Amino acid sequence: MVKHLLLIRVARRDTDSSLSWGQRLRQSLQSHALVGLAALTVSLPMPPLQAATVTAGFFGLPIPSLPIPGGSIEDVLKGAVSDQLIKTLGSTLTTESPISSSSEALFPTVSQLPGRAFNPQAMPPNLISQIRSAADGSVTLLPGDYRIPVNVFCMKVSAHSPAGHRYLLAPLKGKSADIITALNARSAGTLTPHSQLQVLSWNLQSGMKYEELTPELRTIVDQFLPDYKSRLSQSFYERIESTWSNLSGAIPGLPSMDSSLGRLGRVGQTIVTLRQTRETLMRYGNNFESLSRTFVPTGQATTSGSSANTPWSQISPQVYARLMTQGTYADPGELQVRVVNAGSIGLQPGQWVAATSLAGTLNLAAVPVKVPLAGLVGDPQDASVQPLSMSPKPDDKDEEESGSGSLQIQEKGFSGPQRSDPLNQV
Repeated sequence: MVKHLLLIRVARRDTDSSLSWGQRLRQSLQSHALVGLAALTVSLPMPPLQAATVTAGFFGLPIPSLPIPGGSIEDVLKGAVSDQLIKTLGSTLTTESPISSSSEALFPTVSQLPGRAFNPQAMPPNLISQIRSAADGSVTLLPGDYRIPVNVFCMKVSAHSPAGHRYLLAPLKGKSADIITALNARSAGTLTPHSQLQVLSWNLQSGMKYEELTPELRTIVDQFLPDYKSRLSQSFYERIESTWSNLSGAIPGLPSMDSSLGRLGRVGQTIVTLRQTRETLMRYGNNFESLSRTFVPTGQATTSGSSANTPWSQISPQVYARLMTQGTYADPGELQVRVVNAGSIGLQPGQWVAATSLAGTLNLAAVPVKVPLAGLVGDPQDASVQPLSMSPKPDDKDEEESGSGSLQIQEKGFSGPQRSDPLNQV
């Protein structure tokens, strides 16, 4: 396309000077067969937005209305950039999406654990306080087997949540994955109702900005996520509108986004769905019952998946885990974890290593291993079923201790991660 552009510029200098500018341009276009979509749909090795800008800049501004074959130049331009509009908006939907699909990012799985049969111990007593103060929603666990009670949260709109479904583990992905991870970690074991945390999670997943939240939800953000408030100053929908606005500046005569969505295929339908989700969230506010009826309709999954045959996901070379649940998103589940020592992955058992930060030497079996607990999501492997993120909860017998730990929730909000000796964390 750039080659043709240069040819046109030469043609403007060499054509009979008695012709008008419009006649010379028409002559150049026709002589180089730059008529219709073929003239503008040349594949370029550049990002979609840059390609769209180059395409619009082809003719310069303003664009004269010339009756050439295939319609006016304006019509040709609109038709030629339609694919680029879809690509550019699709790129924004992908790169700016608060939460993206986890099905393409699954951890590898094994049907059986290495070594002995799974023999879990109870959740470490200070795991809750540890995850509340973690900067990334992780905990450190010594080698061994653990059962960790968890509250689970829907990570999608308009999907079922059948009881006892099978889930495979994946990392949370998306522009706001770290914000939702922080919410799941910092709210663990607190008195904030699960229902209100779920409502806030749905708002974050939909890219709502702080000012669009209800006063009650803003209070939760102020308590648990004060360091993320600057990230909530613009909504996901506003970023999409900004992309369209930038395209409008490059393509004169481009109609409004609202009037164009019906002609943009799946990208347009995705934006329509996002807008409808936003309207639903604003309509029902804090009403968990109404939102859950809308976002988690009753019905059966399109595929069967029993938790009884859930394989183990290998989170890292030393960590295996699986989410087990007999209930729905409204019921607690259990994260089962095995942490193996380094000797099990190639080093000799009992080997001693230097640990300069601990002023001594340690046996590998006593070295804690990082587990990204609040950053995990259970993927159902079924588009009709809700993925589930998770937050550890105290054992029922420890509920009265759920407010303990190093996290400080005060009127001014979250006090930030607390430093502690990693050997004392488990």
